Amino acid sequence: MKKIFISILILVSLAIASMVPFFTSVVIEEGKTGKSLAFFDVKQDSEFSIEYIHSIHKTPVREIYQVHHEKIRQTEMRFQEFGVGMPSGAAEGEVFTQKGENYVLTNMKRTFPSLDIRIGQIIANHTLLLNDNEYPFSAFSEKGSWVRIKVVKLNVWQRLIGGKKLG
Repeated sequence: MKKIFISILILVSLAIASMVPFFTSVVIEEGKTGKSLAFFDVKQDSEFSIEYIHSIHKTPVREIYQVHHEKIRQTEMRFQEFGVGMPSGAAEGEVFTQKGENYVLTNMKRTFPSLDIRIGQIIANHTLLLNDNEYPFSAFSEKGSWVRIKVVKLNVWQRLIGGKKLG
């Protein structure tokens, strides 16, 4: 009887422990439903980038982000053409330079609770860059769909059912 009680106690303890959210992750979820599509584990100051082709001037844009206190902070932007949606200069404290063909905006500290992205259908080819790997958003979301990217603490169960693990 004592062994059964200890076994049940251990199983209950493991079940409860598996519900505690202690994995900090960046989650990419379906914008309309909140369903998790993909995720990757992060620590404070972890970096990732999103690269795409601008829909109007059809040149590459790279936005660099950092995990900052369970939020997402944009730290840098690289692009080749001025135009719709592109910065025309630096805000206070930012540095605007030109390196070869690219305009580079650094020292950015723009913090967001989440990022909403409409995945390009034809030209954009939105791609997540993470630890020297490239993950096209079209690999886990429909072209033309809306995704939300945010930093979340996940438990074991959420990791198991949380979509494609990246990184």
